[in-house]
Amino acid sequence: MYELQCPSCNKASQYNFSDFLLLCPFCSATFRFDVETGQKELFGDHYIVPNLLDAGTIKELALEWLRRIHHKPGAVDKEFFVVDVQGFSIPIWIVSLEGHTAWKGLVKKQNRHIMTHSNTDFLVETGQFRRSYRWAILARTNICETWGLTRLHEPTEAISVEWDGFPFDSTFSRGRLLDEEQKSAYDARHYFEFKYANGLPILGIQVEEEEGLRRAKNHVELYHYKLSCLNTDYLIDYRTELEVAGIQLIHVPIWKVGYLYRPRSLARHFYKPKEKRLIIDGYAKSILTGELAMVYHDKVMINAYVTAGAAILLFMLGITWHPAFVIVAVFALAISVFSVYTSMKRKAEKEEEELQKLSATIGRITSTSQMKAS
Repeated sequence: MYELQCPSCNKASQYNFSDFLLLCPFCSATFRFDVETGQKELFGDHYIVPNLLDAGTIKELALEWLRRIHHKPGAVDKEFFVVDVQGFSIPIWIVSLEGHTAWKGLVKKQNRHIMTHSNTDFLVETGQFRRSYRWAILARTNICETWGLTRLHEPTEAISVEWDGFPFDSTFSRGRLLDEEQKSAYDARHYFEFKYANGLPILGIQVEEEEGLRRAKNHVELYHYKLSCLNTDYLIDYRTELEVAGIQLIHVPIWKVGYLYRPRSLARHFYKPKEKRLIIDGYAKSILTGELAMVYHDKVMINAYVTAGAAILLFMLGITWHPAFVIVAVFALAISVFSVYTSMKRKAEKEEEELQKLSATIGRITSTSQMKAS
């Protein structure tokens, strides 16, 4: 930390020079500082989305979301426990751009009698599409500190997301529990002032403007490439032209909620409580993403435990009472083994997929750091 005078109000304060932009705690001015030359330059395109929630309201929103998805809403207050509530105002680069893509590919014929004069089973088709975005890029170097905020892109198309950015408007408008007529987060932004955070810690800006713009372009190009692949069986060629309208820095209020599920049914003997997370927008009260208390792996493993216990009981009955129970015991044991195999296989595949995505993200960050160093 170093002491520096603000170029707007001339008051001295402590700043971290590793941040790309510095924030004056007195007048809320945002400015760049060149360590080598000592020059200061005010940055004007900095906004903040007001935080309208507190920890108590966040807890109630989390429980309300659980009541909406749980098969027994009345049991939520007895079986679900909020154990952690944290909030931050997080910096995000918003890149406004439009992408126009033209594609060409081979599509397999549905009827072999079509175009009988051709010796191929494929048709050549072309097309184009255009989309506009306000693409969000996290302005923090550590993508793990935001609890999965960079994995919020959930496209309606059947494609796998391999990038850490997301379309801002569609992401921050989903999952609302209350006022559906409320302004969007983007429309509700104000010029940056600390007062709009309403007590939330404000994280510093670490990613440079040029880096945010470069990553947004790469994400949209890759997104359009995958969209083009959906139109053909074999993509021959595609071109994407991007028109950038501008880039802004916006601080958005994000809350993380951790909760535990402790069932009161017989499942409590087979289920080990694990902390699950929700990410909530502090302005629009939107549930941006949430982890379910029990997923496929948990349910299959409970089934495996129950059938394994039944197999042991039936095997004992077969020995002491009637041999027919041994046959049923073998069948129950087979179900238990198959359940464990299926669950472990799917879990390993999911972990491998997440590892590949993380490796790709780390690779992009490493290559960017090497480019800057060179």
